[in-house]
Amino acid sequence: MKRTILYLLFFVSFIQIEAQEKEIVSKTTSINTVESKLVVRPFSLKNGRKIRAQIFSYNKKTKIVALRKVDLKIINKELSEFSKEDKQFILEWENLNKSFTSPKGRRYKEIIEDKYPNNNVFVGATSGFLEATGPISQLLSSEFRYITPANEFKQTHIHPEPGVWNWDFPDEWIEFAEKNNQLVRIHGPISPQCSKWAMNDERKPEELEQNLQEFMTALCRRYNGKKNVVWMDVVNETVNPDGTWKQAMPGITWEVPWEKMGYIKTPSTFKHLGDSIPKYIVQAFQIANKEAPDIKLVLNQHLGMEEAAWNKVKDMVLYLRSIGLRVDGIGWQAHIKLIKDDPSQWETNSVNTKELSELISWAHQNDLEFHVTENNIHVKPENENKVEEQAPIFSGIVKTLLEHRHTGVVTWNIWSIQNTDHTRARIPKVKIGLWNRQLEPTQSYYEVQKLLENPPVLPNEG
Repeated sequence: MKRTILYLLFFVSFIQIEAQEKEIVSKTTSINTVESKLVVRPFSLKNGRKIRAQIFSYNKKTKIVALRKVDLKIINKELSEFSKEDKQFILEWENLNKSFTSPKGRRYKEIIEDKYPNNNVFVGATSGFLEATGPISQLLSSEFRYITPANEFKQTHIHPEPGVWNWDFPDEWIEFAEKNNQLVRIHGPISPQCSKWAMNDERKPEELEQNLQEFMTALCRRYNGKKNVVWMDVVNETVNPDGTWKQAMPGITWEVPWEKMGYIKTPSTFKHLGDSIPKYIVQAFQIANKEAPDIKLVLNQHLGMEEAAWNKVKDMVLYLRSIGLRVDGIGWQAHIKLIKDDPSQWETNSVNTKELSELISWAHQNDLEFHVTENNIHVKPENENKVEEQAPIFSGIVKTLLEHRHTGVVTWNIWSIQNTDHTRARIPKVKIGLWNRQLEPTQSYYEVQKLLENPPVLPNEG
């Protein structure tokens, strides 16, 4: 009898919890609130304690929530231990996970392996490590032949100051890729993406040089020889659109403090270099050549199709090779803005596919791979759903790459998987990807899929 009563009490309590959960879910504002918080956030417990973590998993049957803290430790808590707001967030997160469905047709990864067996075409995507959970993890592993971790291989994370090293997230990214049979492009360049320590105005050239050497040497030695690590961005954003070198600037701002290390005189034959090249560029490639012989080395740039800037990049490649250094590819960060009154110079306003095609041709003629490394689109919030304007940009870039698939390696990396708010922009912006905020594939996704399945026919194939 007692056992029967206990069963009844358990059943009643279970029904009550289910009813409470349905009520909480019915009051959620939108799945978008979860989408924008897939990174670390503070969770509040009923006892007043706060935990900065992200949801690792939620077991609806046992009501156990697994949280992954910043130090990667997993802690388990019952749903009932959380505040009402966080219960809502957890259940909405779980609902988002359930709502993910695969797009129609074959996955990009499957198409690439089937249609391009000569390893001349690669399609990848970028994510932050703490965002790569739930459906984002599913998308990364199922859709893409390679992954480009966003920030975890940069000096800011791995070596933020002398004596400090953080290899946790980078190592886990390598394991993630190995588990899912994916390749890795290490985006850990010497660039403006550097620590506040490096940007401090008090830093002397000797300090910066030592820090650069420590970071690049350790990075190369740790990941050279990993079979799935194929590419590495060695330097990034070294040239301005007008063809001048990016420079160190006072204060903690978007700058290249490494420029303080000085310049190396160059022969007049490389006229676009202006008689000199920043020392940090040469040293970064010297270290990568020595310590990463198994990894393809990429010179990555954030530009439009400005002639003066790319002339400088071309001469930079030719000069580095002239002094015996290996450069395997050039990369173009294709952050395209559809915002006419945006004062930022951080994105390019348009894509001229003719000029892009000419640049790819130059790269292949000089035995260089060509990489579109960071493709997304920036729009005003009110224009987020104008996919008819966005899809031709993505498909136009991919089509141009595929037209050069027989003359060398081409890669395309989507920087924003799904639409998200640009939290660091000067004016309100949305970063456009291939999936919307509800993780539904957009017209852009399907147009790229169609191109991959049916690449443009070249004259010698007709």
